[in-house]
Amino acid sequence: MAHLYALQGATASRSEAALLTATKEIISTQGIKNLAMIDIADISQVSRATLYNHFRDKDAVLYSLLSREVINLFKGAPSNPADLLEYFSCAISADSALAGMRSHDPAILTTMLLRSDDKIWHAIDAFFINALGSEVKAGIAISWLVGQVLQPLTPNQSKAQAAQLLHAYL
Repeated sequence: MAHLYALQGATASRSEAALLTATKEIISTQGIKNLAMIDIADISQVSRATLYNHFRDKDAVLYSLLSREVINLFKGAPSNPADLLEYFSCAISADSALAGMRSHDPAILTTMLLRSDDKIWHAIDAFFINALGSEVKAGIAISWLVGQVLQPLTPNQSKAQAAQLLHAYL
């Protein structure tokens, strides 16, 4: 019986991953305004019933996608502050969903960047405070990275600006 539950859990994880990957793909090409639950189900090749078993609505899908993306960035982050800032800068600048939102949904993207009392922002703050050793340093780094969501950098710019930021402020 335990084997059956393990199999169901693995299937549910694969379904959720497919749904979130499809959501990111749609955002990358069409933006959030044009995102529809039916399209998420179709592109992910998951039934609508399964989609709604995982997520109650589009906002829930988007929140889960954002959470997954942030967690994945945290998991892959280097511990050295210079490498850390460059890593986040490059990841933000290269992200296809953020590029899609810059093109299709700049107002939504700007609203998402407003600091809020959301647990994702708390996790981001805590991560950078721990990594950089102070709230002030974390605040400076996060502000620099938020700017790149709207105005991405090249990898060379990311490297140079991360080094400059560390030397001047951190």
